[in-house]
Amino acid sequence: MSNVTVYRFSKYDITADMSVVSHRWATREAITEIGGKILEGTAIEVDSAALDAEVVGMTARDFNPNLRTDFQRVVTS
Repeated sequence: MSNVTVYRFSKYDITADMSVVSHRWATREAITEIGGKILEGTAIEVDSAALDAEVVGMTARDFNPNLRTDFQRVVTS
């Protein structure tokens, strides 16, 4: 798969009546489309497979780009 650049971003939350940082990371295009504010300096390249099919151009909630994908997480016998 190819790499994409994703960013942290904030968006106004009507229930909190304030701007909040999203639990997702997203492409510049996706953030612009929803009217969010890109948090410059947070850009990171990830494999495009990290983008969630549920929300176009965004990762799953609580995505951690620093988590190693080559690390074994399950012990099998």
